[in-house]
Amino acid sequence: MFRLQSPEYLWLLALVPILLGLFLWYWNRRRAALARFADTELLDHLAPGMNRRLPWTKFALLLLSIPLLSFAMANPQWSAEREEIKRRGIDVVIGLDISNSMLAEDVQPSRMERARYFATALVTELTGNNIGVELFTCTSLMQAPLTTDYAFVKSVIASAGPYQISAQGTNLGSAIEQAEAAFDETSANHRALILISDGEDHDGSAVAAARAANEKGLLIYTIGVGTESGSLMRINLADGRQDVVRASGGGAATTSADPATMEAIASAGGGQYFPLTGDSGALAAAIKARVDRIEKQEFESQSFSSYDSYFYWFLGPAILLLLVEFALGRKDGRQAAKFEI
Repeated sequence: MFRLQSPEYLWLLALVPILLGLFLWYWNRRRAALARFADTELLDHLAPGMNRRLPWTKFALLLLSIPLLSFAMANPQWSAEREEIKRRGIDVVIGLDISNSMLAEDVQPSRMERARYFATALVTELTGNNIGVELFTCTSLMQAPLTTDYAFVKSVIASAGPYQISAQGTNLGSAIEQAEAAFDETSANHRALILISDGEDHDGSAVAAARAANEKGLLIYTIGVGTESGSLMRINLADGRQDVVRASGGGAATTSADPATMEAIASAGGGQYFPLTGDSGALAAAIKARVDRIEKQEFESQSFSSYDSYFYWFLGPAILLLLVEFALGRKDGRQAAKFEI
């Protein structure tokens, strides 16, 4: 199969008639000016070596090189063979807590920022698998379905925040159940859920939900963000001022991370708990090492055609024509020698 890799360069062919028209206009103006200046016999003595065919020859060489250069830049290609590539991997859902407690600044710059940065690094490490993103508070939102469009997944993570779900509080059990529903039934034993949260849970059903999901073939890894010391949750108001999340009585509310809950969820889900401290990239690599142990499934096969380029068929002759045009010079040396004194 034939194709042009960069067909936009064929627009250079439009230069051929334009340059031809300009040259004819210039040649007619030049010939008329010379005719007014002197007759042909006198002109041969006044301008020895002037060859009326030489400009046409040089211009023709230049004009012929343009289509050749145009096709060379378009890079004509012919298909050499068709290859079938099979992709293997697992389905991974990243569950990201976006409740108000994630605004706490007990880790810098905040729990939310650290979680987003880590999740982005994790997507990079897990390239090759189907990845989805679930955002949750007391309710859950599957913001990115399982996909290999990693740029889209990263954009979803980068924009994640409490403003996306108005109902606040944290229900880790519901998040696990909603994530489980996002997996295809055929991916049992080839799936993983990675929960990123500070561990605050207002329902208490998370461990039971993790155990039930694990019995159906889902492995759950948990990432704990934040410290157990109390911390305020800073928010930006609509008028541009900054305030803190307040309790029902009007006083400033505080939040404390609960790593024990995250450990219990990971244990019940057949996975492992990791605290988000230190190097996010190293932690993402550690998670990848665990995920790679999960038996992979074969995803859809894709066929690709490999192409061989033949731009040099056109580039070589174009360069040769330009070299000849340059070597011809601007006047006929032999004709000029006849008039030398």
